[in-house]
Amino acid sequence: MVEIRRATPADARGLAEVHIRTWRISYAGLLPEATLARLSVSARARRWAQLLHEGTEPTWAAFDGARAIGFTSSGPARDRDAPAGLELYSLYVDPDKHGTGVGVSLLEHSVENAAAYLWVLKGNARAIRFYEKNGFALDGVEKVQQAADGTPMNELRMSRPVQTPATATDGSARALGNAAG
Repeated sequence: MVEIRRATPADARGLAEVHIRTWRISYAGLLPEATLARLSVSARARRWAQLLHEGTEPTWAAFDGARAIGFTSSGPARDRDAPAGLELYSLYVDPDKHGTGVGVSLLEHSVENAAAYLWVLKGNARAIRFYEKNGFALDGVEKVQQAADGTPMNELRMSRPVQTPATATDGSARALGNAAG
């Protein structure tokens, strides 16, 4: 059974393992092989421990038993031209768990039914489809971020309005239906 709860500094290593594994599989062909090969679980675990200790980015994690299988974090918008006040900073699910509902559950914990926006790596068709099924749409805004090693990453912005039973789609409609009765 999958458990979703707030992540703590003790979860840092598990989140780092999911983070790196997901990048290496999901971004293969989208980012240079060398960039993905340089990713370090121990370096990412140190960063996660710091973030979780600071508590500045509320993070939800999904566990299958004791094993982390996904995570999400969100918070106040970081962009001046943000289309919503809430930004989904990250949502990663172990590729072996794609299509199981873990991503939808994490999304619901992180942004609930609020208007929100996010950045997705250009070319990540699977992620774009997932977000579209959950009420997000590409809004035409693009930016270039830098990976830790300086590799440019082209990102597309997606946003959604407040989700109501009338506007919710696929995954989020199920949650709204359950919440309503």
